[in-house]
Amino acid sequence: MAILALGVVFGDIGTSPLYAYQIAVSLAGPAAALGVASLIIWTLFLVVGVKYVMLVMKADYHGEGGIFALMARIFNGHPRGAASRGWMACLLVFGAALLFGDGAITPAVSVLSAMEGLASVNPEWGVYALPLALGILGGFFYAQRFGTSRLGGIFGPVMLVWFLVLAVLGLVHIAACPEVLQALNPLHGARLLGSGGWGAWALVGAVVLAVTGAEALYADLGHFGRKPIVTGWRLVVFPSLILNYLGQAALVMKNPANAAETNLFFLMMPEGHLRGALVVLATAATIIASQALISGVFSLASQAMDLGYLPRFYVRHTSAETRGQIYIPMLNSLFGVACILLVLGFRTADALAGAYGIAVTGAMAVTSVAFFVVKWAEPGVSRVWTVVVLIGLLSLDLPLFGACLTKIADGGIVPLALAVAVAAVMLTWRKGRDLVHGHLLASPLGVRDLTVRMEAENFRRVPGTQVYVMRQIDPEFAVARILEQYRRTQVLPENVVILLLDTGWGNPFAEAENITIKKHSAGLWEASARHGYMNEPDVPLILQKCAEQAGEGGWRAPLFHILAQELIVTCSNKQMRRWEKKLFGFLSRNVLPGSDYLNIPPDSLIVYNWLLRLDPAEGSAAR
Repeated sequence: MAILALGVVFGDIGTSPLYAYQIAVSLAGPAAALGVASLIIWTLFLVVGVKYVMLVMKADYHGEGGIFALMARIFNGHPRGAASRGWMACLLVFGAALLFGDGAITPAVSVLSAMEGLASVNPEWGVYALPLALGILGGFFYAQRFGTSRLGGIFGPVMLVWFLVLAVLGLVHIAACPEVLQALNPLHGARLLGSGGWGAWALVGAVVLAVTGAEALYADLGHFGRKPIVTGWRLVVFPSLILNYLGQAALVMKNPANAAETNLFFLMMPEGHLRGALVVLATAATIIASQALISGVFSLASQAMDLGYLPRFYVRHTSAETRGQIYIPMLNSLFGVACILLVLGFRTADALAGAYGIAVTGAMAVTSVAFFVVKWAEPGVSRVWTVVVLIGLLSLDLPLFGACLTKIADGGIVPLALAVAVAAVMLTWRKGRDLVHGHLLASPLGVRDLTVRMEAENFRRVPGTQVYVMRQIDPEFAVARILEQYRRTQVLPENVVILLLDTGWGNPFAEAENITIKKHSAGLWEASARHGYMNEPDVPLILQKCAEQAGEGGWRAPLFHILAQELIVTCSNKQMRRWEKKLFGFLSRNVLPGSDYLNIPPDSLIVYNWLLRLDPAEGSAAR
């Protein structure tokens, strides 16, 4: 599992030597070779080794990591109403949106930086860097459909070879210039920052490039678990990175002119076939680097859907061993298009690096605040220790974020703009769903209340059965829909079934397990079924098993399945701005139809689009 994690989790951090040291030393000058290496090494140790590995990765939510996992812990898994739009929720949503923005730029800068290494093999080959990068990115996003489990099986051994090559290259150049080991002393980095004046901010912004994969490392926690990730970091990744950055510093110390070379990393390998092989290996490693953040983005999107901050997209599970390994086709297509446009727009890795870092350092700062809130509320944890940890974490994150803000004019506005757009979508969707649910449950009725009302008001009944299919949601929502159905048609069938589906079953391939059914009076039934996450629920099969349990007193044909979707038409009292209503309406109309994944026969399906006029002045919803 640790080797598989190398292929999915550590790609971004592992390919930073391609450009991080070269960009930093070109800003600081060859005389600062030791100081730059010291800054990068100690930033890696503090940000990744201390913050994430030792602290933040222990704050998981049922094995999942990332900002939304922290949100679930803060809100106990159920952010509702005003709390979901409070300052903490907004901050966490924006932090997650920053990672979505970073996810578009990471594959672009990683792959393009490797392709530019062709010029170090043959200067005439440099013109092929851009078209080759576009082709590789297209193939990479196409391959996502095969899942991170299969990709990890291929990528893990490749990344293990990559890290061994990083270590060997570094050792060779360290042996030729052993005084470079002085960079392990943090005072060299501190002196460089102290003597740099305002120019030190730009230098720190370049050093950040060495740790841009740290947040994705936490977001990928659900893919492999903490132990394989920590093992891979401590035994392979961190030692290899230290050796390689020291080797690059030694290369500059031996020949100061190398500080101005755009392909400094590839100069570590002698000219000839070996350098060409290094370019090929670097290309493979950068493809894997892209995988690290894309996998994290898929995990974040899945968590956002579970918490109600994104509409329900189609999610395909790709592993029977690890539930967190998923593939989301729509997001994959959007990020593929975004990456290709970024490569066409910026055209060089150095230009893309100018836009790189703002999103991920902002997300790192948000993670620190969320981690503080989680630990503050955790019983048995010293609040003095919690405050000290927060101060320490923010003393790392805020300078890194502030340094990256200097890149806004160089293209840093791009990931920020993407993050703002994603945050607007998530917050608008949550706000709209809260309004809809609030009005549907303005007078909440349980299942027992419904049976009493059905008997007392003598509802008109006709032969047949209607099944209200709900996915992991409270039965009260089904009660509201049943009453709305009766208001519209003034009739109900003899049997009304509320079917609640849950993907929480331990067996990933279970088709329909742990089925429970309860009969209420007035022909009302309440059923629930769990199914494995690798299988989409087969509603007719589940109902067949439910009918077998019900026995002779069960429901009769004709049987119809009811799916409902609510759309806001108007909203008075300015609860939603005009652009929010338009955006929410667009998202509602394009949400994934339940019939696409529930295997419901079309001739027994009834889909209701409820047009809601939310009017808080009247205290209810006109539907």
